[in-house]
Amino acid sequence: MRRKIESSLLEWKNNESHNPLIIYGARQVGKTYIVREFARKYYDDIYEINFELTPEAEWIFKDDLRVDSLILKLTAFKPNIRLNKKTLLFFDEAQACPQVLTALKSFSLDKRFDVIVTGSMLGIIMEKVSSYPVGYVDTIRMRPLSFMEFLWSQGYDDSFIERIEKYYKNEELVPEIIHIKMNELFTYYVVVGGMPDVVNIYCKTHDISLVIEKQKSILNDYRNDIARYATNLIRQKVKECFEAIPNQLAKENKKFQYKTIKEGTNTRYFSTALEWISDGGLGHKVNRLKSFDIPLKAYRDISSFKYYFNDTGLLLSFYEENTQYDILKGETGVFKGGIYENVIAQMIIDNNLPIYYYRRDGRLEIDFVTYLNGKIVPIEVKSGSSTKSKSLSSILSKYNLEYGIKLSKNNVNCSNERIKCFPHYMMMFIR
Repeated sequence: MRRKIESSLLEWKNNESHNPLIIYGARQVGKTYIVREFARKYYDDIYEINFELTPEAEWIFKDDLRVDSLILKLTAFKPNIRLNKKTLLFFDEAQACPQVLTALKSFSLDKRFDVIVTGSMLGIIMEKVSSYPVGYVDTIRMRPLSFMEFLWSQGYDDSFIERIEKYYKNEELVPEIIHIKMNELFTYYVVVGGMPDVVNIYCKTHDISLVIEKQKSILNDYRNDIARYATNLIRQKVKECFEAIPNQLAKENKKFQYKTIKEGTNTRYFSTALEWISDGGLGHKVNRLKSFDIPLKAYRDISSFKYYFNDTGLLLSFYEENTQYDILKGETGVFKGGIYENVIAQMIIDNNLPIYYYRRDGRLEIDFVTYLNGKIVPIEVKSGSSTKSKSLSSILSKYNLEYGIKLSKNNVNCSNERIKCFPHYMMMFIR
């Protein structure tokens, strides 16, 4: 399965002064697969240890972390693999052996080996690392498949995607037959999501019941990670916050409210739990913006936020109702609006854009605000074909913003210079 991260890995490898690489990301986003594929293409061999499957290997990284000592123990542990510059050292599920991260400084200074470390809970085990190698590692964040990667998995090549991008750049109507197909593919992406194993099942079977079964299995893996890696002090709070995310997005006011999880609780009670979920790569916090001024970060309200799940397909599998069928039929509403907000939030984050939302007095609300090509750009998300949006027009006039973006199922329409209308799927080009 083709992934965009491969170009970043090759860029890392070709940089002569590269450090050991840490790949962060939630469980099941494809970290192990992509490292193995990368090693197969660009190295003679791979020396791999998965510390969850072989916990006895943790001994290798106890005490002496000098590279010569590590080579001695590594070659004793797997004597059939020769270690040299053409061998990739791959340490997987490193959250089960935090001292691997400390050892990366030694590998960085030594420069004899290429080293990649991955783990599904690396963001939340840093307190167990005796000495994190600041300045001696490179890092990459890996996420579920983007919509572009989903298109690749369906057999659409770069030339097809570039053709669609030209319509975006030129602000031209997409031919209707192509627009209908792209809307259909985007709807499938909303339902299936971007977890590689789920996408593979969909590609092979097109059986949504099997898709949902695998999605629920991944959610159970996340619950097991919470049980295993969250401390006793916050474990129950993390569970409660994790299970509450879908219901928070189903509300008309999608602001995350702790009191709806447990009566009488507040930010102080739950905040570390939600931080744990974010550090584990399971979700994204999007803060409210108090004013449309630069820098945006300085005007965020840290006490008011929405919280989106890391994968919209997984989000749908939380619900007991047959939500997938409703989405495929094109039924919309307040509840479905939260689902489409979630997928657009994923895409904004995947494009490495800053992301906020705006709400004032319950009357004016903008789903997302970003900073794009030197301009503050508000973004409205419509789950269906309705394009009415008084808030967007009001905001543009009130704050004298150059333009805003409206995303819906409709085709491109930029006749109004201040409100550019694009179909949902074109969010992949807004970067």
